[in-house]
Amino acid sequence: MVFTDTTLRYFSLIQYKIRSSMTKSKSSVPYEYEGEKFFQAYQCLYDIWINGKSKRQISKLHDTSREKLNKWENNFSQYGVLGLLPKVSNIDIHPQLEKLIILIKAARPHERANYTLNISNALGLEGSSLKLIRRTQKCYGFGQRMNQQDILYYQGLQQIFFSIDKQKKKMNNTHDRKSKRKTFYNYTKDHMQHRIELFKKLSSCKKRRTIRPILKEFGISPNRFYDLKKRYSTYGVWGLIDLVQKGYSGEKISSELELQIIEKRLMNPKLSTKKMIDTLNLKCSKSNVQKIYKKWELSKFKESIKIRGLVSEPYPKTEKLRSNTPPNKSAKTLFPSLIKDSNLKENISFLRILKCLSYKKVSISNPGALLIAPFLDQLGVVEALRTYGPESFCATDITNSIIVNVLRIIAGFPSINNYSTNSDRSVAIGSGLSLNPKKSRFYDSFDDLRFDHLQNLRNDASCRAKELGLFDGKEIAIDYHCDPSDSRYPSDKSLTKSPDKNGNLVYAHRPQIIWDSIANTIINIAYCEGRSRAPTALYKFCEDNLFKIIDQEVVKEIYADSEYTGEKQFVYLSVRSSTDITMCLKQNPKIKKWREEVVKENKWEDYGKEYRISSRDFQLAETGKLLRFIVKQNKETEVIRCFGSTHIDYSPKKILDSYHIRWPVETGIKDLIENYFLNKPTGTSPEKVETHYYCVMLARLSVDYFRSVLNIPGWKTPENWDCVLSTIRNTLFSNQNCELSINDDGDFLLTYLDGDAQKVKKQVANMLKKWKEIGLNKVSWWGNRGVLIEIKDQFNF
Repeated sequence: MVFTDTTLRYFSLIQYKIRSSMTKSKSSVPYEYEGEKFFQAYQCLYDIWINGKSKRQISKLHDTSREKLNKWENNFSQYGVLGLLPKVSNIDIHPQLEKLIILIKAARPHERANYTLNISNALGLEGSSLKLIRRTQKCYGFGQRMNQQDILYYQGLQQIFFSIDKQKKKMNNTHDRKSKRKTFYNYTKDHMQHRIELFKKLSSCKKRRTIRPILKEFGISPNRFYDLKKRYSTYGVWGLIDLVQKGYSGEKISSELELQIIEKRLMNPKLSTKKMIDTLNLKCSKSNVQKIYKKWELSKFKESIKIRGLVSEPYPKTEKLRSNTPPNKSAKTLFPSLIKDSNLKENISFLRILKCLSYKKVSISNPGALLIAPFLDQLGVVEALRTYGPESFCATDITNSIIVNVLRIIAGFPSINNYSTNSDRSVAIGSGLSLNPKKSRFYDSFDDLRFDHLQNLRNDASCRAKELGLFDGKEIAIDYHCDPSDSRYPSDKSLTKSPDKNGNLVYAHRPQIIWDSIANTIINIAYCEGRSRAPTALYKFCEDNLFKIIDQEVVKEIYADSEYTGEKQFVYLSVRSSTDITMCLKQNPKIKKWREEVVKENKWEDYGKEYRISSRDFQLAETGKLLRFIVKQNKETEVIRCFGSTHIDYSPKKILDSYHIRWPVETGIKDLIENYFLNKPTGTSPEKVETHYYCVMLARLSVDYFRSVLNIPGWKTPENWDCVLSTIRNTLFSNQNCELSINDDGDFLLTYLDGDAQKVKKQVANMLKKWKEIGLNKVSWWGNRGVLIEIKDQFNF
């Protein structure tokens, strides 16, 4: 049963009321306590049935209606004192959904609610929502603290209501209204009344030595009495109900195993009961597994359902790979007037601080959140969330937690805790708020984001970046990064193991990244489970995250790491994109065979001072294409690395030299870890991890857009590589002595007080003025206000 707030408060106050009544009555045995309607109803019926008083007298004496007295009599006649218990309010919930919520919490106590929502949606259970799931968990004692005493308390409470329901179905005509005085006491059928009368008589005893004779009179052993007294002190009059135990036929499967069977069957519908036993290596009868299939109706699912991360899909047929789907347009391009048409408004608290800033200056130290806001707005984050996000992101306020999280990353706060406890309000003001929201706001607002929402949001950001000219997608690099989980309960989160840099299997989630090697910027990033291997996940990843954004004819070359080694991956990438592929090869049995054949030929040539190389062309069996296979060996250590390329017209040296184009993805991942906190996701559930990846992607694209527009020569290396975010933070974004105010035009005026030694702030100020003239220096969640820069040197006397 799922209780309302009123019911939960009612039971939470019972123990306090019992203790209060005990002190007043000066009795060691509690009975009547304030606020319990049961005692009023029982006393009214006692006066009518035993003392022979009229209903008119009782109605006037107890200030109750005759209609209620008749209702109490009917319930008492049919169900006994059980019928006099007050009716508590509860929330309607699908029985299977309630069982599923408790099953998951029993199996994995530290599992998050959004995973339960995924499973319930996959099973087709109606009415599931995060709010209802959390409410149900609370009603069974699985709160945030996971206190064992809470679990025992609420389990006992649930068993009480289960027992009431079972007993009411069996009870009928417990007391006879025609012979009231004779049938008022009916201990044979009404067991609870027997205990009510026992506690009623014991409560009048002031001395403990008189308790034993009364227990003997009622036929109750002392041990049983003390057990009843403990239950009464915990649940009040509800604790005197006979408890009905739930019976099970046959052997009961553990909660963890039952949940595993559900997960495996949803992800792989080809698993019959026999195959399921073989897959999980079970030593039990087929009927035990069949019970789970029947209970959750698992046999009706014929297609694999994505629960966490990616579900491996079969390799597509070659003729299907040629289907060309044109890239989409971003929501910013499709709906340029969305904010105006939707009548969205600035946050109310933000309007108050604007009024304050019109006559007062505020000191801030992280102005980067304000400077980057116009560039983030140009990426269309508001339009995308209104188009592809969940309903919870469609409030009347323009701003949202995604914007806050992106600006938090750019300002240099590695986690939500660091940001929430910070006294500087620049991130909050830059996000269109007045105060830093609490940690719970981040977690609650991200709970409704699902993988399909995030897929569309990431693709929209990538399409918008392409429209702004941040990349063209000619030279593409694809790579993984192993991100070890810092969760205390990784198995409860269903995080899977993956090899780290040292080759050790650790609990991890792996971001899969597409990088533009020429523009040195991110194209897309997606969450991938540790169990999802690169070869099986490559097809779905590229179809959903690359070719929906970049036309296959635009791509000139794809560079991949050794994790994608396999002939099928070569075939898919070369056929789907009609381009050349170059990758480092993992030395599986087939690659080792080729390596031995090349080494036996002993045809080496020097490649620099430290290495020597040898090559040979092999024909791929599936397509008949030629692959140039290169063996690179260190002269001193004799360590061998293997490379492969479809560039038959290139020499081995040129292939290895051009492979260096893939290095930007390696340095880019390091930059995302060090400056954008890629490995410190918000929360541990997969959806929240991918939400963090989406925010990191927006932060990187915003900074790249800022750099491309500003175009400062000092921020570029001789190789024409852009500086990293930490350089910009030290110069402009963080740890600056600034004042914030509102100018006469209503725009933010940011005043740097320590001068401009590097002559960078002046260039930023000129750029923002030009953007203001052409109408780009505006932020929707600021009410289309912009930001301008003023430079002062307060120490120049």
